[in-house]
Amino acid sequence: MWSQLPELILTNIFHYLDCEDRCNVGKTCQSWNHALASPILWRCVTILIDRDLRSGFPLATEIAIKYGQHMRSLEMAWSRPYINPREFRLSSNIRAKEGLDFIEILKNKNIQIKEFILTNWFFSTNWNNRSKLLAAIAIFIRCQENLLTLSLLNAYLGVSDVLRLLRAVANSSGYHLKTLDIRGAFRDWQAPHTNSRYLRYLGRMHALNTLHLDYPALSDQVLYALANGASKTLKNFNISIRDSDVRQHTVGDSAWSNLAIDCPDLKVSYTIVNISHYDDMSYLLLPSVPLSRFEMYGGHVWDQSRSRNFRSTVGLLITHYTNTLEEVILQLRYNRELLDDLLVSMLQKCKQLTRLQYDGIIQNLGVLNDIIKLQTLCKTKFSKIHVKPKNVNTRNRQILTDITYQYNQKLYDQRVDFRIEDPTSSLLFYY
Repeated sequence: MWSQLPELILTNIFHYLDCEDRCNVGKTCQSWNHALASPILWRCVTILIDRDLRSGFPLATEIAIKYGQHMRSLEMAWSRPYINPREFRLSSNIRAKEGLDFIEILKNKNIQIKEFILTNWFFSTNWNNRSKLLAAIAIFIRCQENLLTLSLLNAYLGVSDVLRLLRAVANSSGYHLKTLDIRGAFRDWQAPHTNSRYLRYLGRMHALNTLHLDYPALSDQVLYALANGASKTLKNFNISIRDSDVRQHTVGDSAWSNLAIDCPDLKVSYTIVNISHYDDMSYLLLPSVPLSRFEMYGGHVWDQSRSRNFRSTVGLLITHYTNTLEEVILQLRYNRELLDDLLVSMLQKCKQLTRLQYDGIIQNLGVLNDIIKLQTLCKTKFSKIHVKPKNVNTRNRQILTDITYQYNQKLYDQRVDFRIEDPTSSLLFYY
């Protein structure tokens, strides 16, 4: 019965299997093997280094030989980023050798892909074939004529290794590459924000549309290189900032102004983790940054020796980004500062705002009434408004009931998903 299923149904079923299972089911019968050859199954291939590159079971090599011509997206990653040290020493060189064979087959078959991803490459030891494997990957990238995306998310490589890959993509696809993700690509202590080769390669990516990087890899020189290289093409610039990013350098407002002029459609996104103090925010929230999305996750522990001053941070968002801010996510669960008036002010003044998610304390539920009233008057454009009260006493319950009675039908008519959720939850947010 299974062998008589239509090929289209078999293809849809095989789509949910990983590479190893697909190759195994292909040995079941002729009809299954024929269905397995469908190009759509091999458009996106993920090779797990610690599973698929194994001596005596060359799964990756088999995939490259049989289905390599169908690949358009290739990811090489670890299924378990944190490898047991003993297992790592015994098998890493073997897997690197298998990786060399895999890359060599793809290169010899002239496989052209559009997306290449190296993620979670946690090499804690400098084993013999690592450099050879990265060199082979760089040669393979250099042969790509239409590469659109390169992602080194959490690759955690040395500067020379990352620059080798950036040079390869700049030489081969500098006029084609649209997306570059180098968040976590460099080891923390090796961020090359002023490295001349790093700046030169960024400046040669003339079609870049989306760039993701960490703050330690950002500098005035980087912004000038992007302005010269990706002039008028760069539209999405996403920057991650963590508490481990020591403020050893700052980026000047003039550099941001120059980039915004050369890339008029640019939208900048900040994702800030475990940094809460205004002193740290002020050097990021410069007037010339075309900030579109702002995410701040305050964490659980703060430096108690100085004020966090969230009011000034939110005030800067309202002052500088009235015409650009589209999304704001504030996770300030342990905040005790009064922000009620600023939240309403943000909704009134930031005309482009389509999402506000606030995980914190609203001290007066009347503010919620004001926010929903703005929506019913078409002053805001939300599609969802969810509220999760932390504590509900008799008085607050009556206020929430009145709000629901007064606005529920109006919001329904506007097709707004409005709900007041489980009062035992610790979250309160709306967007």
